[in-house]
Amino acid sequence: MIPPVPPIEVSRPLLLGLLAVGAIVAVTAPQPTSSFAAGFAAGAGSVFIVSFMKTRRGEPGPEDRGGDGA
Repeated sequence: MIPPVPPIEVSRPLLLGLLAVGAIVAVTAPQPTSSFAAGFAAGAGSVFIVSFMKTRRGEPGPEDRGGDGA
């Protein structure tokens, strides 16, 4: 059986950038590329929203707790 893989941390500005680029390409590109870019933007947007849902507002991160993050 394959062991579980830990989640990867991705910055929210990077996800927002991928969402914006995908949306712009979806509007400006011809059909096959447009459909792919629209799906790419939808996936990046979904991950962006889920990242906000998983983190509570005001919850201190590992660097704010005074620990070394381990």
